[in-house]
Amino acid sequence: METVVVIGIMSVVMLGSSLFFVRMWRTHQFTYEMGIASFVSQRGIEKTEQAIRAARPSENGSFPIVSADDHDIVFYMDYDEDGAVERVHYFVDDQKLKIGVREPNLSVVPATYADGDETVQDAASYIVNESTGFPTFTYYDVDSEIYEYADIEGEAIETPVSNDDIGDVKMVKILLFVNPDPLRAPNNVRIETFVVIRNLADFNKIPT
Repeated sequence: METVVVIGIMSVVMLGSSLFFVRMWRTHQFTYEMGIASFVSQRGIEKTEQAIRAARPSENGSFPIVSADDHDIVFYMDYDEDGAVERVHYFVDDQKLKIGVREPNLSVVPATYADGDETVQDAASYIVNESTGFPTFTYYDVDSEIYEYADIEGEAIETPVSNDDIGDVKMVKILLFVNPDPLRAPNNVRIETFVVIRNLADFNKIPT
């Protein structure tokens, strides 16, 4: 009888220990995955910020920004630093921030750009903006050298930005919510930055 009791107690202790270690391992694994995803997303948002800041007129003189929406922005910049201005497309699809690039056709004058993205690659993963209802990109017409980021939440340009308003975009907020497993705690990691488009900022213009 004593042996049976001891075996029973040991079994309960081993079962409890096993469940504890399994839970700890899952928590550790998720924390590790979250850390990696956040790091990659931070790098992705930094590259996105650098690209948007460098937006410039196309090879045929078109305005630097082609289109702007909550989870989609198309603009021109020298993406591969080859001296030619590419059409760059950042967008969220299947919980990934992706970048599409289209090279210009310089064999004709003026230069042209074919429809669609020529190449597409991932910039960041586990992006849950669409399911949380927060836009990835928000656009502002800021007409001062002093940018009071905390006071502009109600000043965003309505999306999708119309052709009449596209010329007013001077600053873009990039916001990413990252979560490898939205069904499991902890909450989403929020990564946010503001980008002033260098060639459209008022302080780059000569006063008239």
